Amino acid sequence: MKEIVYKILGKEIVQIFPNPATKGKVVNLKLRNKGNYFVELVNDKSFSLHTEQISVCNSEEINLFNIPSNIANGCYYIKVINKSNNKAFKTAIQVL
Repeated sequence: MKEIVYKILGKEIVQIFPNPATKGKVVNLKLRNKGNYFVELVNDKSFSLHTEQISVCNSEEINLFNIPSNIANGCYYIKVINKSNNKAFKTAIQVL
């Protein structure tokens, strides 16, 4: 629900593009807040398929996240966890 409210108010915490994504390629992540994050690709059962750590120095920074080439086409989620306060945000991504 919190994710929906942030999108409605125009305060998207995480922007991911392109979406749909291509497996074996990277997607761009733009995080609104500075800090250190764990970024996970999870399936619909919240099972982690791939994890990376990223650091954000400014709100205009674009970070790259790898989409594994060995996953099936389908709908997944990018889960972003702030390492300092453990707040998590999740958004859907289509992988082709």
